[in-house]
Amino acid sequence: MRRLACALALSASAVSPFAQAQTATSGAAAAVSVANDAAYLVGAGDVLAVTVYRAPDYNSVVEVAEDGTIVLNAVGRVQAAGMTPAQVGNEITRRLQTGGIFRDPLVNVMVQTYRSRTVSVLGAVGKPGEYPLDRGGMTITEILARAGATLGVGGGTVRVVRRDGTQQDLPADQLLAGTANPTLQPHDTLIVTESATFYISGEVQRPGNFPLEPGLTMERAIALAGGITQRGARSRLKVTRHEGTADAIIRAKPQDPVKPRDLILVGARLF
Repeated sequence: MRRLACALALSASAVSPFAQAQTATSGAAAAVSVANDAAYLVGAGDVLAVTVYRAPDYNSVVEVAEDGTIVLNAVGRVQAAGMTPAQVGNEITRRLQTGGIFRDPLVNVMVQTYRSRTVSVLGAVGKPGEYPLDRGGMTITEILARAGATLGVGGGTVRVVRRDGTQQDLPADQLLAGTANPTLQPHDTLIVTESATFYISGEVQRPGNFPLEPGLTMERAIALAGGITQRGARSRLKVTRHEGTADAIIRAKPQDPVKPRDLILVGARLF
């Protein structure tokens, strides 16, 4: 009875949409290894590792040529593009049998490097680069998780540039909520813009950096920081604002809007 074992290397998926990303190789997607994905279709540029059990002389690492084939010393040229690794393994097995080389070979085919089905991730991510679409139906959040994206509530956006040049801007809020999370296609590009933030310090309960929500006022910013301390005064607001190449220091009122990168200082009462 003929035996056949074919495995496909996949990347370990992150549990949360923006969990710590896996390492990606610069200039080409790195080899990854998770089994049991029969949906991946091999394409030109992919690197396949072919092994024959207990026959190391027949093992080979080959790149899929532009015409979609691989060349193996034992069986010659084999069609690979448009097939799953299991189907490629079936064809190699058949060739080994019909050629009288082996009666009952155990063949293993793995995608060692993904190049034909990749997407690029650029911008405000921990690890920009190319990432493999190593299984069908991969979404934006899954790829951003690998790339180390840290989207937060606020003005962050992800621009999706398709291979045909069409573009779509997706707010980070929609991605985080799951209301917008389209699947990706080979050669898509994701450009991540980080959320706008402001910093508040002085007489507030929780000074720190906060995401800038649409329509945010100084009064609301103070509330996000836990409110003022017993010594704090809402009327004593000083803002350092980035304007062009210089910083301007202004006096603000509680109803004034907060702008990106504002540094808000809440002063103390005079008595």
